[in-house]
Amino acid sequence: MPQRDLSVVGLFLGMVLSVAILLAAFIAALVISQRRRIALERSHARRLLAAQEEERSRVARELHDDALQRIALLRHEVDLLAELGPEAAHRVAGVSGELEDLSAVLRTAAHQLHPSVVEKAGLVRALGELAAEFGRTAGLDVRLALPAADLAVPVATGVALYRIAQEALRNVVKHAAADHADLSLEVESGTGALVLRVADRGCGFEAGGSRPEDGLGLVAMRQRAEALGGRLAVQTALGGGAVVTATVPPERAR
Repeated sequence: MPQRDLSVVGLFLGMVLSVAILLAAFIAALVISQRRRIALERSHARRLLAAQEEERSRVARELHDDALQRIALLRHEVDLLAELGPEAAHRVAGVSGELEDLSAVLRTAAHQLHPSVVEKAGLVRALGELAAEFGRTAGLDVRLALPAADLAVPVATGVALYRIAQEALRNVVKHAAADHADLSLEVESGTGALVLRVADRGCGFEAGGSRPEDGLGLVAMRQRAEALGGRLAVQTALGGGAVVTATVPPERAR
């Protein structure tokens, strides 16, 4: 091949190589930028969710330390009025009963606002108590499949999974027309990922088109899972029930 032709081929190959290098650099920069954007979004979501939990914790403390203490004092004063006579005692008993009911409502509200049991007793026990609570307040039979021993997960991870389970069970009560649900938590063999699953055999809904009335709940559950670097999947069909699965990567499960 003439020297001139070799020079042209070499120039062409050089141009192709330069373009390939530029293209590879552009793709690498795009991937890095995308990863940074995802990391920033997750960091922002984690900070936002942490702020929400802190505010809920503050309100729960106010309910416990102020409102409930005032009700306890009122009950004590009301009980003293029973000494005024039989008729007064009858009325006092009614008022005392109402105050007891109000105390129970406020305790439940405080617990729902900030599930301190996650921090004090761990995620497994907290999920067990959550199931019992739905049984008492909503008549929902929640069948559990939980690890025999508690899992040493970070508090933020535990609270997020607790909230996801709470919202999923709330959706079962509100929309599924089901009298029972299954709640499970397991460490995925092989990967070490933490998997939370809530399933029901209720009416379900159209896949890909979440119900407008609980769309925000699904968004909140998905945000909590993604803030942990995990994912949320919803499998459902009209008349076929629904399965909500939250998967948390191993690094956020320990």
